Amino acid sequence: MERTNDAVFSQVDLRGFSYPLEPYLRKQEWQLERLEGKLAQVQKQLLCAQDSRRGLHLQFEGQARQMLQWTRARLDPHMHQRGLAYLADVRQRIETQDQEIQSLHAQKASLHEEFVAQQRTIDGLQEHRSIALREYAQEVTRVQAAEADRDWIGRIPLRARQRPTSGEVAP
Repeated sequence: MERTNDAVFSQVDLRGFSYPLEPYLRKQEWQLERLEGKLAQVQKQLLCAQDSRRGLHLQFEGQARQMLQWTRARLDPHMHQRGLAYLADVRQRIETQDQEIQSLHAQKASLHEEFVAQQRTIDGLQEHRSIALREYAQEVTRVQAAEADRDWIGRIPLRARQRPTSGEVAP
């Protein structure tokens, strides 16, 4: 039955079709694009935050190695105390960065859920539009068939007058 509908669909002039939910569908598509932009922005922020965290971690490891070398070379309590304070500060910045990364992951997951829900809404509207278009095509085909039947019935008397009688020879 699907092939019959598709054949009818291709033979019908669809210029008269008007989908009443078209403005709503367009609005939903714009909202999807907006969500897509937000999702891309959060993804970019997440990548930057992860890069920053990696940089802080490398700083921490570098400073820890440096302190170990200083301690082995000569023990300077004042330098050691400053180094530990610096390491504590970097560790705090790493933890802050980890919290920001977690927040961005949660934000990304939330936006992704919204995106999927929005896509489902659009898919449903497009399916509804397709069904409405198919019904329109079937109705136009039905009307055209009815007009063809009326035309054929209306021409019966004309054909009867043109039909040769039993004594006449058809041209």
